[in-house]
Amino acid sequence: MTKIRAGYVSFGTMFYEPGNLKMISARAEKQLADAGLELVITSPVYGEGPEPERAIKELKVQEWDILFINIINWIDTRGVFRVLHEFKNEPMILYSFGGFTDHEGQFGEKGTLISPAAGAGSTSLRFPMEQWDIKFKYLYNAPDTLMDIEGILAFAKAASVMKKLRHARLGTIGYNDMGLYSTGINPTKLRNLIGPEIESMDMLQLQRRMDAIPDTEVAEEMKRITADWEYPLGKPNDSVVEKAIRMYMGTVKLCQEKKFDTFSYKCVDGVDLEMGLTHAIPSSLVADAGIPYVDENDLGNSVAQLMLKWISDKQVTFIEHYEHHPEWILLGEDGYCPSDFIEGKPQIKNISTVLLGGIAHCSNMKKGRMTLACLSETKEGYRMHIVTGEGKERPKWVEMGVPLPSWPSVTFYTDVPVRQVLDHVQSQHFAAVYGTYVNELVDLCKLLDIEVVLDTNI
Repeated sequence: MTKIRAGYVSFGTMFYEPGNLKMISARAEKQLADAGLELVITSPVYGEGPEPERAIKELKVQEWDILFINIINWIDTRGVFRVLHEFKNEPMILYSFGGFTDHEGQFGEKGTLISPAAGAGSTSLRFPMEQWDIKFKYLYNAPDTLMDIEGILAFAKAASVMKKLRHARLGTIGYNDMGLYSTGINPTKLRNLIGPEIESMDMLQLQRRMDAIPDTEVAEEMKRITADWEYPLGKPNDSVVEKAIRMYMGTVKLCQEKKFDTFSYKCVDGVDLEMGLTHAIPSSLVADAGIPYVDENDLGNSVAQLMLKWISDKQVTFIEHYEHHPEWILLGEDGYCPSDFIEGKPQIKNISTVLLGGIAHCSNMKKGRMTLACLSETKEGYRMHIVTGEGKERPKWVEMGVPLPSWPSVTFYTDVPVRQVLDHVQSQHFAAVYGTYVNELVDLCKLLDIEVVLDTNI
C-alpha cells in the first residue's frame, strides 16, 4: 500500500496538567501509526503565544498529504486558528478525541468517566472552518473506544489522491472517437478544477515507436506474454500476434517518454480502422504494464480510473454496458481485459468483422464485489456516478457478428434497482475495481467539489 504521510498536531489548554494531555496525545499517535500513517509530529499546542508558531515551524519541516488536527480537550480557539490559517489550503481532519473511564481512581472516584471536553473544543471549530472554505472532515470516537481509523484512512487516502491528481498526465491517441459526446473533457477546466494534464498524440507517432523496436525484443516479449495463452478457435498466425505485441510495446514507450499515467486509443475511427488490427490485446497489455486504459478517448473515465487505482492500490479497468435487466446489467468489453480481471488462463480468439480484425480476449472475468465510477463534465463542474454490486457469471452471449466464446464480461447485480442506475447513467463506460471504495471516492469528490450521485447500499 502507498504510505500516506500526515502532519499531526494536538491542541489542549494550559489550564490542564500538560503531562496528562501529552499522555492522551501519545495514545492517539500510536493508533494512527499502527494504522499505517506516517506522522510528522509536533508537540501539543497549549494556548497562544509562541506555541502555535513553534508548531507551524515544525510542521513545515517535511511535506505531508493531510493535516490531522487532534482536539484532546477544550482549547484556546485563537491559538488553534493561527495554525489552521497557515495551512488553510491543505486538506484536514478535525478530530474529537473521546474521554476515558478512570478505573484506577487517578482523577477521583474509580469508575468515573473523565472528559477533557474535546467535544467542546472541536465543535467550536467546525463551523468557522467551513466558513473559511477549509477542506476537512470532522470525525470522533466515543469514550473508551478506539479512534475512527476507517474514517481517518478513507479521508487520508482521498487527500493523498487529490494531491497526486495535480501532477497526473492523461495520454490519448486522437480525440473524440466516433464523435461521442459522453467522452470529451475541456482540458483547461480539468487542469484548473481537478489537476491532470491532457496530451493528444497521433497514430504516426505511435507507428514510429512501433517501427523502432528491434524484432528480437518483440520476439522475446511475445514469448513471455503468450506462454499461458489458450486459443479456443485455433492458434492465430504469428504475424497477427506479433503486430499486437509491437503496438503494445510502442504504446508503452510513448507513455514512458511522455510520463503518461493513463492512456486511450481512438479505436473505431482510428487504430482499428487505419492500422490493420484491433486495439483489444495491445490495450489490455498496456493496462498490465501499470497504465490504466480506456477506449474511445474517454478522458473523464481516465481520471476515474486513476482515482480508483490510487485509492485501492489495485489494477483497474473500464467496462461497458451491453444489456439491461431489472436486476442486472451485462457489463463487458469487446476483447479487452487486464490480467487481474481474468479468471483462469487468458483465452484469445481470432476475429474478423466489419469493424474488427486480429485477436482479442474471450477470457472469463473474475467475479465478486465491484465499485464502478463514471466521471463526467457538467455545465458547472464535474459529476461522479458511483455504483456498487456483485459481478457474477456471464451468460452465453455474443456481440452481433462476433463468434463465441463471449467477450470478457460479468452479469452485474446492482445494489439498487437497475432503473435507478439508468436514471443517473452518464456514459457507456464505467471505471471499475474489485472491492468497495465508496467512502474514499465520496471524500475525494468532496475535496475536489465534484457532485456525487450514489447508487449503492453503502
